Amino acid sequence: MAPLAFNFNGRRLDLAIVFRKACTAKEAARALGVETGSVFGLIQRMMAEGIIEPTGLGEPTRGTEYILTEDGAHALMLELERSRDPEEGAGAVLDGQELIIARGGSLSRIQSVFSDPGLSRAIAWAATLGADWLLALSVDVNKFAAQKLVVALEKAGCKCEYGKVDSKLSGRRLRERAVDLADAEVGR
Repeated sequence: MAPLAFNFNGRRLDLAIVFRKACTAKEAARALGVETGSVFGLIQRMMAEGIIEPTGLGEPTRGTEYILTEDGAHALMLELERSRDPEEGAGAVLDGQELIIARGGSLSRIQSVFSDPGLSRAIAWAATLGADWLLALSVDVNKFAAQKLVVALEKAGCKCEYGKVDSKLSGRRLRERAVDLADAEVGR
């Protein structure tokens, strides 16, 4: 059983997701959109903690590939599942929340995007619009994760519209505003 004490705060979680597949520190940094030197210390700490390991023999050198350990992979899966309650907040929209409307695309290819925790972790909830999707992103999602999700959806054949919630209105308030605007038009 994997230790539950693994620390996946901040960039550690993003690095752990990248290291689900073997890659070098340079490739991992590129995937996170940061300088290579900014991840070396964190990689060393994650290696010392048993989250990741080098794929080769001997001491890691430049070009060494790293991958999650078995315990690290299990703990990452638990962390991703723990951070995602499928029904909590479904349909709730917050001011400033980022939304994606994904239109078209192959259902099987879209589902492969949604089944990838490294991509779908950015999604707070989703709603179907016929064959299209309304995706509300998690409020704490970073820009890189949102862009990565859009790129994956576009590769799956979707056309994506992206925006943020500017304001929210109840149905009653929407009707009141519409009546006010209609009355103003009649008064002209």
